[in-house]
Amino acid sequence: MFGSLVVIYPPAHKGGELIFRHGGHEWKVDANSLTASQPSGSPSLAYVAFYSDIEHEVLKFISGNRVTVTYNLYLVDPTSKPEAPATTPSFKGVLNLQTTLQGMLKSPEFMPDGGILGFGLVHLYPVTFRTKLHETTNYLKGADAHVYQACRQLRLRPSLQVIYDDQESGEGIGIMLDTIVQDQNYDYQDSSYEQTLLDEFGGVPVNKIESVALERSIWIAEWGKEGEFITWVSPFDRHNRLGNIATVYCGNEPSTECIYCSPCLIVRIAAAVDRV
Repeated sequence: MFGSLVVIYPPAHKGGELIFRHGGHEWKVDANSLTASQPSGSPSLAYVAFYSDIEHEVLKFISGNRVTVTYNLYLVDPTSKPEAPATTPSFKGVLNLQTTLQGMLKSPEFMPDGGILGFGLVHLYPVTFRTKLHETTNYLKGADAHVYQACRQLRLRPSLQVIYDDQESGEGIGIMLDTIVQDQNYDYQDSSYEQTLLDEFGGVPVNKIESVALERSIWIAEWGKEGEFITWVSPFDRHNRLGNIATVYCGNEPSTECIYCSPCLIVRIAAAVDRV
């Protein structure tokens, strides 16, 4: 699913306007005014389409009859059969990636001492404080599902992680966790947000881009924490950053403490001498 289409029928009503927010901007759609402004005798419908990670809200309904129909929009491989499920990963896509990874793993020159591969996911997924990331693998879509399935076929044990911004260490450094926790705007009393992630939640300092030296992290240089360097196969981007969790609309229903984010897929690679 990549978006939604809402169709608003013409019966007169007051209230129920749609509000959309994204990237610091806000739009208001008053469907009743749009249909009422059309020429008399010319039946019309109002409609609006939007991506699934757009925050949207319906304002208070006051009077009249507000009739809407909402469609969930899915991406479908044009070469697939009509009856094929839209969320089923392409076997060819999985096989191609699996073959490539297998060839790399057989080479003693590829990560000879082992290491970590990171995949920044393409799609956004709704999470809350109660989300268990390992269960989210059941809902991976498209290219994300391809990567996960290819790694599983090679028994690489991929795991989903979130990387939180590390304000103490500056741009390019993050703190990796397998847990959804509260953000830095919450009160952590005697310790900083970053220190709480490290000490109480078992977070690990990591690089968000390969060009950043992990030793830049204050937690490694001054506090003696152990970090992990990630070789990014697909880039970590802004979608992976976990921001404030509040009440928003996830899909077509309101959900408390929900936010769209994209976890990272992390794969730990053994040393060449230990790979079969």
